[in-house]
Amino acid sequence: MKALFLAGGFAGFALCSLAGFLAGRAPDLILRDAAIGCLAGALLVRWFWRVLLRGFQETLAIRRHLAAEAAAAQENARSAKNGQPQKSAAVASPPAPMPTPRSLPLVSPKPATR
Repeated sequence: MKALFLAGGFAGFALCSLAGFLAGRAPDLILRDAAIGCLAGALLVRWFWRVLLRGFQETLAIRRHLAAEAAAAQENARSAKNGQPQKSAAVASPPAPMPTPRSLPLVSPKPATR
């Protein structure tokens, strides 16, 4: 995250300073605008990265939910094929609710180290 923040800041600084230089502005105004552009670029990249991560997490949660439902359906089909009684809808446990985007953590936990 820190590297992305710095890269966004550098991109904003470079873009604003280049635009000011090409427009023929005074050096003090170029540096002022470039500093503002640096802040704006860094904040914009940070916002976009969080949106991107949230999208990945929602997609992962939905895929896991669908995989669990498919596994349960496959297990029910397998038990019906073997002649074992299926669980009725009233007896079977209800499916897990879909996670909402706000219930997901923003950053996934780090894996345990050995």
